[in-house]
Amino acid sequence: MTEDSRRRTRSVAGGCAVVPAIAALLAAGFLVLVSLAATEFFGRSAEPPKKPTTAAAAEVTRNRLEYAARDGDLSTEDIAHAARNGQWRTDTGSTALGITVVYPATGDTPARCYRFVVPLPLNSGTRVTLPRPGDGCDERLSPSPHADPSTTPKGLVT
Repeated sequence: MTEDSRRRTRSVAGGCAVVPAIAALLAAGFLVLVSLAATEFFGRSAEPPKKPTTAAAAEVTRNRLEYAARDGDLSTEDIAHAARNGQWRTDTGSTALGITVVYPATGDTPARCYRFVVPLPLNSGTRVTLPRPGDGCDERLSPSPHADPSTTPKGLVT
């Protein structure tokens, strides 16, 4: 008789060992990923979230000023509301209103000064610009009297 051509040349045990080995490697990889994720989640520091930066406060002020100017009037109350806890003053020009705001020092953050530029006349399309921090500013700003009504341009309500 002739030899059976369907005869196996590999052992069955060798083939069966590959499948569990691959499964074990996949399980180990999954466990490593879960371990890293759990360590990251539970290993977070217990310090409280940081307070908003002065740059974020300045952006909020810019948005509030822009919103307040849409009706064509910008009152000292509007500016005070927009500046919140910052000291502020206005400088009126023929084409723009400059609003300087100094946010006080907090903890390890020094006082920061921002100068907002509001183009005149005020209308629903008014866009308040915020140049780089410190441009045209002085951190030693003391609150000055609000604009003199006789020199107040149209749109600025004192």
